[in-house]
Amino acid sequence: MNTVRRLCATGLATASAAVLLVAGPATPAFAAAAECTVPFGWTTCSTGTIPPNPRDHYVKVNTWESPWPFNNPICGEGEIRWKVVDKQNGHVVGRGSGKVSALIIPGLYSPVGYYGRLDNCPRMTIHIQS
Repeated sequence: MNTVRRLCATGLATASAAVLLVAGPATPAFAAAAECTVPFGWTTCSTGTIPPNPRDHYVKVNTWESPWPFNNPICGEGEIRWKVVDKQNGHVVGRGSGKVSALIIPGLYSPVGYYGRLDNCPRMTIHIQS
């Protein structure tokens, strides 16, 4: 009976090691995100505040226009005006215009965090993440 128990224990340990090898070690989740869309009748919106990526110290920015039929017939994606602001001191750490995809703003270390802001046309969206 001891031999059967040893074989079962050895098989279980081997199977557990194989699962760990295939799955790999757990990686920490760093992502925080915030988003806002300028409503009709308004010209600005601000996202919530997020911390920068704790390992690489950046914030990633995406902007776009709402899809048809919810888009703005007067303004196009080229007219999006965005910025990312340090909440602690109010300094603008990044700004731009038009649609951007996965634009990284590096070198961010604020302990308070950052927020995104749009200024211009309704139905435009900014999404920031760390």
